[in-house]
Amino acid sequence: MTPLQRSQSRTPAAVARANGATAADDGSRERGPSDMHLIRALADSAPVAIYHADGAGHLTYANPQYLAMFGLVPGQSLDDWAQALHPTDRPQMEALWAEFFLRWTRSARFDYRTQASTGEIRHMAEHVVAVTAEGVKGFVGTITDVTELKEAQAELEALHKQLIHASRLAGRAEIATSVLHNVGNVLNSVNVSADLATARTKNSRLLDLHRVVGLLEANQANLPAFFGDDDRGKRLPGYLGKLARQVGVDQEQVLAELAELKNGIDHIKDIVAMQQDYARLGGVADVINVTSLVEDSLRLNEGALTRHGIVLRREFEDVPTIVVDKHRVLQILVNLIRNAKHACEESDCAAKVVTVRVTTSALGVQVSVRDNGVGIAPENLTRIFSHGFTTKKEGHGFGLHSGALTARELGAELRVESGGPGRGALFTLDLPLKPAQAGHG
Repeated sequence: MTPLQRSQSRTPAAVARANGATAADDGSRERGPSDMHLIRALADSAPVAIYHADGAGHLTYANPQYLAMFGLVPGQSLDDWAQALHPTDRPQMEALWAEFFLRWTRSARFDYRTQASTGEIRHMAEHVVAVTAEGVKGFVGTITDVTELKEAQAELEALHKQLIHASRLAGRAEIATSVLHNVGNVLNSVNVSADLATARTKNSRLLDLHRVVGLLEANQANLPAFFGDDDRGKRLPGYLGKLARQVGVDQEQVLAELAELKNGIDHIKDIVAMQQDYARLGGVADVINVTSLVEDSLRLNEGALTRHGIVLRREFEDVPTIVVDKHRVLQILVNLIRNAKHACEESDCAAKVVTVRVTTSALGVQVSVRDNGVGIAPENLTRIFSHGFTTKKEGHGFGLHSGALTARELGAELRVESGGPGRGALFTLDLPLKPAQAGHG
């Protein structure tokens, strides 16, 4: 007999053989009063597996979710639960269960996997605690299926690796930095949702339900007197109603956080896919919709704009398509929008606004970025595109200089206007309808 089999002789599953219990008959006894139906209904509809065992490890109750998690069918012995453990995790669970019953600690947590006959693998988180109700011995266990959380974490790690790879392929500091900032903002939200879901699962009121079950089992010999004369019994129906509502609220909150988690992951996927697309197409002139290109540049900056409370206004007109290397144009736009963000961030203006406009021009299509930030002194307007010139404390002066050179190589024009300090700035990029001739600039 292995240690796991020995531990099973004192675990919830082992009593099935001794008492003849099966998955259809979970070993629970008749409760009597109608209140017991409420208790059973609450436990039966709980979103997690629940079981109770006495001090010897003999099963006294297991709800339907427990049976479903371990693939037990009517007529099958509850002792077969171990067959559902993933083969790789079985040795670890063997050691953990042996140690738990040897030392009989008051609380234990187990993480393991199950593997169904179909091959499907699920991740489980089990929490076992000693029953504290008066007159009741043993322990109560809850098992939560955390497969979605595990998959989300794995997907986040995979997306992070994709992001790094895509950034290296792009080789463009401005876009890569914007992507990383935006993903970082989304990851903050994802981490908050994951932490809240975990905390709400750990702080669930299901343990209170276990205590109620233990209290009723302690008084099962005279339940009518317990409900009629004992103050605890009289208050129990009302308490159960509140508990049922709270359990429902807990479940809704966890589901809501998981939905937010999924939305965050989908957002990261979109950002990564877009960055990879630009990385692949760098150096290739293509027919593009300028408005869509502007939207992409805004998406790469939206996290920072939102975080700093900057209002974004769009003024888009219908414009013709143009033929251009969109990766290089995106670099210019991302830098212009980021500079506008910095200008607003450093301004004392209460309402910080960035306006992006798309319209036609004599050259072809014009994109302008206006901010109501700190503005530019007149003496700096002629130097703003010079190599190494910057008015930002931590700036390097490469962004606008690089943007001006790129615009010239594309046959485009990049200009700046400002009414002076405190009066904002307007950057205008005029793009030709067709690529510049070779050797331009």
